[in-house]
Amino acid sequence: MIRKGYSDGPFGQLHWRMLEPAGKVSQPDLFCLHPAPFSGLAFTGIMPHLAQGRRIIAPDYPGHGGSDAFKTEPSIEQYAAAIEAVIADLSANAAVDLMGFHTGNLVAVEIGLFVADRVRRLALVDVPAFDPKTRDKYRGAMSKPLEITPEMQCLEAAWDRGMTKRLASQGPDRSFDMFVEQLRHGKNMNAAFHAGFSYDVDGKLPQVAHPTLILASQSALLEATHRASKLIPTAKLVERPDIARAVLDEAAAITASEVLMFLDKENP
Repeated sequence: MIRKGYSDGPFGQLHWRMLEPAGKVSQPDLFCLHPAPFSGLAFTGIMPHLAQGRRIIAPDYPGHGGSDAFKTEPSIEQYAAAIEAVIADLSANAAVDLMGFHTGNLVAVEIGLFVADRVRRLALVDVPAFDPKTRDKYRGAMSKPLEITPEMQCLEAAWDRGMTKRLASQGPDRSFDMFVEQLRHGKNMNAAFHAGFSYDVDGKLPQVAHPTLILASQSALLEATHRASKLIPTAKLVERPDIARAVLDEAAAITASEVLMFLDKENP
């Protein structure tokens, strides 16, 4: 059963979800870092597949999910500092593994740079390693605060993305839960996009020294993920053309198998 809890961080309380393995814990804790504009809820479908001999922990960034509210224009560095506090609280002094998805990959990279000795390996899935020009374009287009009005039209774009165009495999209940989760930020719903598209991927990714899996699905981030694999000196690129959608839900078993294969190898 996934349980929930809170840890104190530098910007207030941080909410997290944890799933313990059925048997003995024999592997480092795995922290799963979520995409914008959601929360650790994004990982609940894949957590049972990952919880093989290890605890799986999915925290919410400041301002996301059940964590305390945060600023309009946060940074990946601030998210990383907050999540590091959760790691220190739940995993004490033990080294941990990090798994990211979309924006979560950037937070994982920054944690690895911020507290290198606390991180063992990185598993990065679909990495938004865009060039500076593309980051500038997306930051302007996707980072605007949500304008909340008395009319339902202000939620139409989010509803269309999450419900009207949902995948049949995710079902209306799961899609609705994810739709509601992003609305918890209120006007700051797009703040994590600002953080992600402001992050210096060209300066930071080449500094990564940990063993790193780059898992590329057939998504809109395929080209950017390939770029990440070239920027990170220690990267091992794995392409899965059979994963074309719902990486953490419909394809959860496949995604988890690749991540665990990498994390559990003696010499990745």
